[in-house]
Amino acid sequence: MASAARPLAPTFVAAALLSALALAQAGCRQPPAGPLPLARADFEDGTAAGWTPDDPSHWRVVADNGSMVYELTAPGAPGPVRAPASRSLWAGHDLASFELSGRLRCHTDPAVPYRDMCVIFHYQDPAHFYYVHFAGSSDGVHNIIGLVDGADRVKINVEPPGSSVFRLTDRAWHAFKVTCDARTGEIRAYLDDMTAPILTARDRTLGHGLVGLGSFDDTGAFDDLVLRAPAGPPGA
Repeated sequence: MASAARPLAPTFVAAALLSALALAQAGCRQPPAGPLPLARADFEDGTAAGWTPDDPSHWRVVADNGSMVYELTAPGAPGPVRAPASRSLWAGHDLASFELSGRLRCHTDPAVPYRDMCVIFHYQDPAHFYYVHFAGSSDGVHNIIGLVDGADRVKINVEPPGSSVFRLTDRAWHAFKVTCDARTGEIRAYLDDMTAPILTARDRTLGHGLVGLGSFDDTGAFDDLVLRAPAGPPGA
């Protein structure tokens, strides 16, 4: 006669449960495939905490149709090299690869074709950084990705002068996104359409630095900013 199956020892059951729980927790610790949020700024507390403007008298947080926004109120003074004259940097985020998204608006008369708002990145000092120049027209210096490397800015995007898509032609809010892959040097800038970039470049001159906001000669506002960095490898 076959003997009856003996019940599992309590210690064995407990060990099995603990092992399953550990495996489940390990799976949960794996980061998602997409970029991870590092910081957000919607200015709803009425302050621009964490932002360092070059001229604090030109930047403020103000109410705008039920929201609080970060406003550039006056053009900055030109520096030793031709570059965006107004800058406010997001302190504490010295990055190589990143994605920065948000909303921007230019307050200059739409009849001015050279109106602009800028997104700054890999900022190391006033004479070394990149910027995306969103503008109301396109040529060799407007609506470009620019590199400031110890001298006047130079256009580095692959779109020929005058051929890039420009959309900053009104006083409305525009969604933007700027991405940089430091491994390849690929830079992409989007405005309104987050699937098709309007400006693209490949450059690894600087490698890392702070991100920020600004303009050459104009005023405007920014809001709903999100800074992301690439996820690490599984299990990191």
